[in-house]
Amino acid sequence: MPQDTASYDAVLKTVYEGGIRELIPTKVRLYEKFKEKDARAWGGRYVEFPIRVGRNHGSGWATERGQVPAAGQQQYATVRIPMRYQYGRITLSAQVMKASQGAKAAFAPAMEQEMDGLIRDMTSEMGRAICYDGRGILAILNGDTTTTTATVDSPGGVAGATNGSRFINPGQRITFVNPGTGAVRASAVEDVITVPAAGTTFTTGTTVVAAVADNDYIVKYSGAQADAGNVSNTSYAKESMGLLGLVDDGTYVATLHGVNRTTTPLFQSTVIGSVGALSADVLQRGIDLADQRGDGEIDLLVMHQSVRRAYLASMEDARRYTSGDLLRPDAGTVAAKRGRTAFGGIEIMEEKHAPYGTIFGVDTSTLSRYVEVAGEWMDEDGAILSRIGTGATLEDSFEAVYRVWQNFHCETPNASFRLDGVTATVVVAHVD
Repeated sequence: MPQDTASYDAVLKTVYEGGIRELIPTKVRLYEKFKEKDARAWGGRYVEFPIRVGRNHGSGWATERGQVPAAGQQQYATVRIPMRYQYGRITLSAQVMKASQGAKAAFAPAMEQEMDGLIRDMTSEMGRAICYDGRGILAILNGDTTTTTATVDSPGGVAGATNGSRFINPGQRITFVNPGTGAVRASAVEDVITVPAAGTTFTTGTTVVAAVADNDYIVKYSGAQADAGNVSNTSYAKESMGLLGLVDDGTYVATLHGVNRTTTPLFQSTVIGSVGALSADVLQRGIDLADQRGDGEIDLLVMHQSVRRAYLASMEDARRYTSGDLLRPDAGTVAAKRGRTAFGGIEIMEEKHAPYGTIFGVDTSTLSRYVEVAGEWMDEDGAILSRIGTGATLEDSFEAVYRVWQNFHCETPNASFRLDGVTATVVVAHVD
């Protein structure tokens, strides 16, 4: 009987190639754009400064010896920027830390992998948050549910039926917030088990309680799964402020950092809704209005990849197809490469976390980043790793906590604009 690989299998070795391959997306382009700006120091209760929001209208023309205008005055408001606190925690047993030391024992040390991985995961989470309005809404419940399946829409809190579960992932602990009161629904803390590919539902470990209701906000929960529910243990209204709140007319954030947008209209961005088919005219309209209302110099357009495709498609009929080498026909343009798309020389940034059907036109000179802790492991007691338990409950395990304290602000929201309701074809794809 001839020898073959099947019969010789017990002798053959498995060849291991070094390094762990990263399959989880880690690019956070908009967040990186903010991080490129010089961070401003933060301290005390909040950052506060005055802004001028009204002119002195006590001026005009008069006849010789006519009465001059009555005196007016400048008008001011006060901006108060709160700090936002982001945390992440890891726990490792002493055994896994010891067993994974050295290249012969493991592809990577467990402690290094968990610590570096957590930082990347928190950065990705901030990449989502910086696109939205600080409320931390992952999705909105679409209809009541009393089963282990929840139907959702409006990813990120932005109205739309497509891919409602795009920000919900297996392993998350979530809860339901009453949109009318801001309170957590009683005993409605659930662990996410699966997220089907259709993007409209997710399943939970136990039956969702009957107390939840249609249009409840779905947010992250930090406490125990058995908790009755405490809004202090949620991410609701605790995330850093993102573009959806900074570039807004009050639709999502009525009062931005202490300034009411109704009583102070200069704190409103131009928002053009129900755009439909994208055109150069509506983009130019937004740019012109930002210039008229806030002296805006738009230098960045932020949009989801689906909206970028709609922008490219809007120019399809005007393209002339020529080729210097018919052996290499190419139906695309240089715009196929990331970072090569522009409108009138204004950079277009495609951002996978951006709201569907939305374009942000931003004057980046007006954006600010306030930082108290840029990123550090908690070690006030002299050690990054802390033992778990004491006395009879002591474990041979250790935990560590990473933290980032920062927030974002737009000094002149009227210098930017937003387009809502842009028609675009979204390919439902869950991004972890």
